[in-house]
Formats: sequence, structure tokens, C-alpha cells
Amino acid sequence: MENLRREDLSLHNYIKNNVFQPFIEGEISIPLSYIEEQSSIGSYVYGLESNMQPSPISKGRGLVYLDAPNSTVEQTSCVTVYDENYTVISGSNYNLDYVDGRVILDNPSIVPVTVDYKWHYVAVIDSWKDITEVSDLPVVVIGISKFNKEGFQLGGGKYISRQVDINIFASNGAERDDITETLYDALYQKSCAYQTFTKGTMLDWDGTWNGDYQYTTVSGSSNLKFGNVIATTIRVATTTPSMDVGILSDINRYRSRISFDMFHWKEA
Repeated sequence: MENLRREDLSLHNYIKNNVFQPFIEGEISIPLSYIEEQSSIGSYVYGLESNMQPSPISKGRGLVYLDAPNSTVEQTSCVTVYDENYTVISGSNYNLDYVDGRVILDNPSIVPVTVDYKWHYVAVIDSWKDITEVSDLPVVVIGISKFNKEGFQLGGGKYISRQVDINIFASNGAERDDITETLYDALYQKSCAYQTFTKGTMLDWDGTWNGDYQYTTVSGSSNLKFGNVIATTIRVATTTPSMDVGILSDINRYRSRISFDMFHWKEA
């Protein structure tokens, strides 16, 4: 994995699991339904049936998989599964797909009926193409637009700086302002851990916890620092000049942007 990807993943992890702690929501006693088409012998899949808007399992959200912002092990208190008698089913009896909100068991005699869980209210995505797949606001898009590298000492040391833009799309002005200021305060004169991800991210390809995940930071550059943080509210006309015709989609109506530099020093 190249450094650019490591930095992007480190920033994404920091924003989703640390910065947006105030935006974590919860639901209790949500029904679980058996998904026959996704199940097979030895793998019995149940999906949560939530009517919440935005949907807890829409793109960029998902169930909370860490008990605390700086934890590096799978949660034990954010998701609780119950049987028909409202008895807690031990977590050792199932795997959780945190992305799609599924409970997966290998024992057909254990039947999950309801679930309590915490989920991420703000969707965090890192690709502009994904914004077309997001229907539920709010959402933030993280993008590294350009970077440069220059020497900072005699020898092979480098100063590496990336320019980052975070675009915020909200459902109303108050929500936009709350998210923008939360992000700004978490970036201004702050830093985040620069992880190696040598054995993958916390979640595996199927949304379950990656049992091989190891928390390690890049030697000699354990932190990514933030500087030149600027927040801008994007205000554009909502109607054409000559007629009362709307020209903004709902996703663009309440929008802002935070631009900043993310940098670190790499020793020779």
C-alpha cells in the first residue's frame, strides 16, 4: 500500500470514528428478519429492519464498531442482539456485518429476533463518484486534490504536504453549520495517527471485523498534522434570474467546504 492511500485511510478513520462522535445515534428493539437468498447451510443471515431516516445502513454510514474513539478492538457494547425471549445472545455466536447491518450465525438453532445498536448519522465517503449513490443527507466527501514533496534536511528526508478538501452536504443550514464547525475544530491545530494498515483496515471486505487488524503507526512519521484550515459556506442562487425555477438539487442546497493541508516529515 502506497503512502497516499495510507494517509487517506488514516484521515477517513479519524473523521468517522473520532471527529463525528457527537453525531452517533442509537436505535433499540429493531426487528431482525431472515434473509433466505443470502443464507446457506452453516451461514444464516439476518438483516435489521429500520425505518430511520437517514438509513443507518446507507452508503458511508453503518453500525458503530468501536466502543471508544481511540479503541483498536471490536466493540462489545454498541450492538446487542436478542432472541425471542429478549435474552441477550452472546457475541461469540455470530458475526456482525457493520456496513449492511446483518447478523450472521453458523448455528440454525439460535434465532436472533431484535437488535439494539449505535450507528453513524453522518455518511463519510472518499470518492466524488459515490455522491451520486447517496440519497440520505448529511454526507461529507473527503478528497485529496494535490500534493508536493520537498527536502527538509541534508540527505534524503522529505516534507510531504497534501491538499485536502472536505465537502459537506446537509439537509438544512443548522445541520451544515454544526457539522462544519465540528470538523473545523477537529482539524485546526490538530493531528491524527498515521497508520500503516499492513494487515488491512478495521473492517474486512464483507463489513465484518478484520481479525488480523493491527494498530501500528508509520515509523518516524506517526502523526499527520493539519494546517491552513479554511471553512467556507457555499451559497449559490436557488432560482434562475428570470423565473422562479429551482436550479439546485436537494443535495446541493445546504453545502460547505473545508480546505486544509495535511503534512508530515519523512526521515531519510
